[in-house]
Amino acid sequence: MTGIEAVIGPDIVVDGSILYNHAIVVEEGLVQALVPIQDLTHDIAMRDVGPGILTAGLIDTHTHGAGGHSFSEGDAEASEIALNTMLRAGITTVLPTLSSAPIDALTKGLEALGEMKGKAPIPRIPGAHLEGPYFSKHQRGAQDPAALRKPSDGSVDRLLEFSDTIRMMSFAPELSGAVELTRRLCSLGIIAAAGHSDGRDEDLIACQREGLSHVIHIFSGQSTTVRKGPWRHPGMLEATLASDELTVEMIADGKHLPTTLMKLAHRCIGERLSIVSDSNAGAGMPDGTTYRMGEKEFLVENGVGMTMDRSAFAGSTTLLSAMIPIAMEALQIKLPDVIAMATSAPAKAARLEKVGRITPGYHADFALFDNKFQVQAVALGGVWH
Repeated sequence: MTGIEAVIGPDIVVDGSILYNHAIVVEEGLVQALVPIQDLTHDIAMRDVGPGILTAGLIDTHTHGAGGHSFSEGDAEASEIALNTMLRAGITTVLPTLSSAPIDALTKGLEALGEMKGKAPIPRIPGAHLEGPYFSKHQRGAQDPAALRKPSDGSVDRLLEFSDTIRMMSFAPELSGAVELTRRLCSLGIIAAAGHSDGRDEDLIACQREGLSHVIHIFSGQSTTVRKGPWRHPGMLEATLASDELTVEMIADGKHLPTTLMKLAHRCIGERLSIVSDSNAGAGMPDGTTYRMGEKEFLVENGVGMTMDRSAFAGSTTLLSAMIPIAMEALQIKLPDVIAMATSAPAKAARLEKVGRITPGYHADFALFDNKFQVQAVALGGVWH
């Protein structure tokens, strides 16, 4: 947008608090100031968006698709449908996520996503999240077992030809070549993340020494403590909960994790914990809908994605905005703290600039909710949708 205007009407969630009777001054798509409404000068145009709750635009760093389409299709039109579905849900920044697939399919998906960056009106795309293919078969979840590989097999070179498109890559730290992969990713500015791992705490620590900084969907696809004789050996879960440095994500759809586990994650990780949708093509679709991720077919059932044999979850079918009231009820924390888990926390985890907060110098990306936390409007760079 051009010009200057003041957004008024709703309560505004800002850095752990709620501002009442305040305005956000926006100019050239950026936040210029937050001021009491009575302090506005008469030369500033006012945009009254009505009552409600205004937050920074939501950020989803782990999402495979929505609205019947996934990013793994490698098709620009399909990706645009998924991204528009997310924008309508208040999500203004996305790391489109590709799951394990043959290398040719992954490079095709990365190429398509590279072409989506900068298009409008869709959420901002700082880069893709490559979830796989370097995962443990024992902790693969819904990942295609036929597509799983080791980082030492030489395929990393082909994927990193798209390093400008990849923002995050998640992998199992215990696999051969994982430490070297961590080193290479970090040298390229890509977030190295642990996930779908059957390793021990020392495997995670070895990759942390080389710069690994993030763990995907806690409690999902993570090994836990095992006994060897009288000795207990911590797994990825315990290493994650005990860490003072790792950023961590949690699927807060009320299906993947019961309240007790959500509370435990929040109690241990605190401000470093973000929520992600891990949504798939079934997000926003009714029960009974089938969808595909790569070569495999899945089912929407009881409000969550399922493998066809019902043996494992296959991502979430809940978009990020709908997870906010679920997380607030489960964790019994204040609204600003939950909003931070979907805005500033994921921005920090993915090292994103000028998004995730309503503060001067940041993009004027906003989500407007009613008192039942239904999305009413979305702004992207000061342009309202």
